[in-house]
Amino acid sequence: MLSRRAFLAAGGTAAAAALTAPAWLPGLAATASAAASLPVTLQNNSGSTAPVYAYISGADSTGWPGFVAADGFFQRLSNPSAPVTPVPDHAIALGGSGTSTTVTLSDYVIGGRVWFSVGQKIQFFVNPGTVPGLVQPGFTSSDPNWLTDWTFCEFTWNSTNLYANISYVDLVASPVSMQTTGSSGTQSVSPLPAGALASIASGLVAQHASDGAPWDTLVATDSSGAVLRVMSPVHSTTDFGGYWDPYLDQVWSRFAGTPLTVDTQSSGVFSGTVSGGVLTFSGLNDDGVAFTRPSASDIFSCNSGPLYNSGGDARGAVAARLGAALNRSTLLLAGGENQPGGVTSAQYYTNAVTNHYARLVHQYANVGYAFPYDDVGPTGSAPVDGHLQDYAPTSWTISLGSGVTGAGGGGGGGGTTVSAYSTIQAASYSAQSGTGTESCADTGGGLDVGWISSGDWLKYGRVDFGSASPVQVLARLASGAAAGVSGAVQFRLDSTTGPLLAAIDIANTGGWQSWETVPMNLGGTATGVHDLFVTFSSGSTSDFVNVHWFSFSAT
Repeated sequence: MLSRRAFLAAGGTAAAAALTAPAWLPGLAATASAAASLPVTLQNNSGSTAPVYAYISGADSTGWPGFVAADGFFQRLSNPSAPVTPVPDHAIALGGSGTSTTVTLSDYVIGGRVWFSVGQKIQFFVNPGTVPGLVQPGFTSSDPNWLTDWTFCEFTWNSTNLYANISYVDLVASPVSMQTTGSSGTQSVSPLPAGALASIASGLVAQHASDGAPWDTLVATDSSGAVLRVMSPVHSTTDFGGYWDPYLDQVWSRFAGTPLTVDTQSSGVFSGTVSGGVLTFSGLNDDGVAFTRPSASDIFSCNSGPLYNSGGDARGAVAARLGAALNRSTLLLAGGENQPGGVTSAQYYTNAVTNHYARLVHQYANVGYAFPYDDVGPTGSAPVDGHLQDYAPTSWTISLGSGVTGAGGGGGGGGTTVSAYSTIQAASYSAQSGTGTESCADTGGGLDVGWISSGDWLKYGRVDFGSASPVQVLARLASGAAAGVSGAVQFRLDSTTGPLLAAIDIANTGGWQSWETVPMNLGGTATGVHDLFVTFSSGSTSDFVNVHWFSFSAT
């Protein structure tokens, strides 16, 4: 996640008077190749009979805010004479559930969002200023969009690339999924699983009943009691007060006698101790903002009080890692004195005092940030964000509801299938657990799936094996695992524990980009259409394999 300051340094311009800040997205520095024409397909897979609307908001290359119209051209907002002036209607009406509407973007858009609303339109407003400020839907019951079912994804598209992501930093709402095609191959991000929003909401209500903190106030419902969205605690209208005090008492006590070491992973390693109520890191310039005890709002936002983040300097990197450790409550654990590599992700959120919103989001969602520096982790750890990036995109599809449908979608919903006998890119999964994607140096390029360790898995929806079972699967694999580390790559039907079709043990192949085509004979049979799972098992907790593609064969 890029800070607002870093975004501006990369060439973006903020809407100075905005009441709700736009998304500051990464992906602004890469080899320039994206052309100023991009087909964007908006899919209504909501399952609702109510009307569905889409909006594409953002800023042009000068930083002036506006909306993309249905013809694909960017419409700059007029600078109003009075605050909170209604914006002209830029809704793109979608067809019924199961239909698609394509808008070809003819202008670049930075700091953008693609919005969907069900049942009624979103009301946008604009404030006057040197640059007018777009007022987006807010997080209080006084907002005119409070009872509207709305959701969004974020993106930046400029001359260098398309970068789009699904983030839960602000809220969790109706599910959105995405797919891109282009120079990086086919990439996809799966939607929030069915029932996840309700599960997160009920989990927050239960957490309030357990500890008395106002987690339940983060749940927004309509007049019938149906959950519309769950807000991050950074947007809570109820003060969390001294919620973190018992935990901070212990943290400040521990590091009065034990050094806290923070590896910034970019600007060096710093060790600090608490003295006089202040956590001081030797050799670190604190820019005049000392690391005193943070408040609840400081911790949830990761960017106020002592956790103020100034962007790309060393203090900002330390603040980001402190903010992540506090939200995950890892500082009191064995190894917690070494951040962020001293603990594993399995140990996050295990203290009674923690960011329970983030805990529940990661329990029920496939991918997506749950707080601003949720990407902080040990070097080489899998990212948690649900992003797509392509330096020369040829298409971008965004679906409301179930996963993207259509050729190569693999997202569930509709009747779309993918042939088991085609070359299935590993990065085209419809769901995954524990893995990450990276640029691939293998023949054909695109992305491979890496950061794979025991217990991780990949899902490919609606794979068609035909009327006769294949006899073999070929998988393109690479490994830079340490000596003595190996594991099994397994192909299963319908679930992570379903019937085993084929398996192979893999060890070091000479490097993480040293690729081999590995054949596996099928020990089981598969006909018809199934969800296909690739599961990974090892006697070690270390990463052991990368996967580029696989394909089944009848011979």
